[in-house]
Amino acid sequence: MELNERVVILKTGRFKENDLWVKFLSSSRGVQNAFAFGGSRSRRRFGGCLEPFSQVLFKTGTNKTGTYQVLQEGSLVKAYPGIRSDLRKIGLAANCLKFVESAIIGSENSRRVFELLIETLDVIEDFDPDDFFPLFFRAKVAFEQGYSPDFTICSQCGKPLFSSRPVVFDIEKGRISCVDCADVRKGESVSVGTIRTLAWIQDTGPSNWASLTVPVEIRQECFSIMDRFMAYHLGLVWEGNSYRKV
Repeated sequence: MELNERVVILKTGRFKENDLWVKFLSSSRGVQNAFAFGGSRSRRRFGGCLEPFSQVLFKTGTNKTGTYQVLQEGSLVKAYPGIRSDLRKIGLAANCLKFVESAIIGSENSRRVFELLIETLDVIEDFDPDDFFPLFFRAKVAFEQGYSPDFTICSQCGKPLFSSRPVVFDIEKGRISCVDCADVRKGESVSVGTIRTLAWIQDTGPSNWASLTVPVEIRQECFSIMDRFMAYHLGLVWEGNSYRKV
């Protein structure tokens, strides 16, 4: 069966002199792997479209036995030259791509995560976002995967949480409670500024984050909380230059 689909190239590698393997995020099927036979030399079928960060329209099929996917041809939609020419932007974009590559993204969530990644790459291409930007992206992907706490009201009594008092975040259960209801032994005290920031990320998209200025203490707390939240619920931690499953 042949498919025509929009993708973002996550990673490529050579397995024969002229052949490549390609990992990509499909707009309809999630993260996929396929072979591009002759991909390193065929300008007619794959001209300039097999580099990481590229947004591509692929025609895909399978081998005769249906055991693996084959890329038949591709046309470049967007190459992101602004990212490729800036080492800092390459680092921001690569962090986001590595997270998508490592996370389990199936067909049920692929469309939204694909659109989120495209918007993220567009923002990195056109603006100069903060180094904190990939964390916003990771948090948003987690929320889109269904791990989406309600940051606005206490999970037990239903009272609004946006006051001046700290709240308690139970990372294991993925819920937030006011200090009056929470068992502090089963959660962590979190500032209201952090909760407001995470609620804002949950309700907006990458184009809104480029101009966000986050105080250092909230930045550090968001990083700590969301890294542990994603380690527990998505099973991913950042180590060295890649994500590791735990």
